Amino acid sequence: MLPALLGKRRATQQFAGLACNMCSSLWWCQQLATEHNLATAAAVPAIVAAVAKPVVSLPLSIRPHRAPMVVHYPFEQPAYYSDRRTTLYNLDKQPLASLKLPGDIFNVPVRIDIMHQVVRWQRARARQGTHKTKDRSEVSGGGRKPWRQKGTGRARQGSIRAPQWRGGGIVHGPVPRSYAFALPKKVRRLGLKCALSAKANEGRLLVLDSLKPDVPKTKHMLAKLQKLLAGQPRISVLLVDGDKFGIDGGQLMRRAARNIPWVEIVLTAGANVYSILRRDVLIMTKPAVDQVVERLRRHINRLGAAGLAFQQRLQLHREQLQQQRKLQQQQ
Repeated sequence: MLPALLGKRRATQQFAGLACNMCSSLWWCQQLATEHNLATAAAVPAIVAAVAKPVVSLPLSIRPHRAPMVVHYPFEQPAYYSDRRTTLYNLDKQPLASLKLPGDIFNVPVRIDIMHQVVRWQRARARQGTHKTKDRSEVSGGGRKPWRQKGTGRARQGSIRAPQWRGGGIVHGPVPRSYAFALPKKVRRLGLKCALSAKANEGRLLVLDSLKPDVPKTKHMLAKLQKLLAGQPRISVLLVDGDKFGIDGGQLMRRAARNIPWVEIVLTAGANVYSILRRDVLIMTKPAVDQVVERLRRHINRLGAAGLAFQQRLQLHREQLQQQRKLQQQQ
């Protein structure tokens, strides 16, 4: 049925690409398992769901629905949306207590398509878009006709800054513009949940009570982080704390870790999908976890700042009317 839907040549390309992707993923897992250990191999998704399921019951006029691409790991995982248990450490990697991570944030299906959309949205918004070329009206010179229209034997020309001339203007060149595009807030929120769940599934999420070092020295902080990341195949870490001036990290942690090239530091409000995915290990403080949970469970504001202000004024007006009615009833 797939050749009838896509055509014989296109269906062959689809099946060939699918076989290559599956073989490369399985080979990657096997290589990691042999070179390092099973825990490292667990960090690599083995099978992506909803790949190459042939459509057999739909008529030719109906396009098959694209199912979500959910990562399946080659090891047992807790049921989706169930709370996850982890260990709370200190900066010396000494276990302090058992911590429960909410399943609606740290144990959701890891959707590759959603994370891909969010990363593209972030990178598009980060582009400057300041590229600019000059057209024939903006290039200096070329104000007069280089020679008369007829009688010279040469081709007629109107300006030496025409596009076909050396040093002339550029036709259809880039202009300053914004590459940003809109993405629904619920998709952005789901992408962050998928990124956090991926790190938790792969065992690359560490929760500490505090990231604040005893001594604000890079050498001291480097030794602490190397001890925390012992056993990881690569050392690349994202540090997330609650406040820039908080007690769980603050200025001392930033002063000590800002010169380490493989360390990135963000606040809870700045935690994003791109930063989480590009770093191998995610280290969060307990206050940062609580703030992330509160942020992702907060009601989505679809009204904007002006809409919220109007809603507050309307609510205040209603309360005033209720108080006036109560006073009239009492009188």
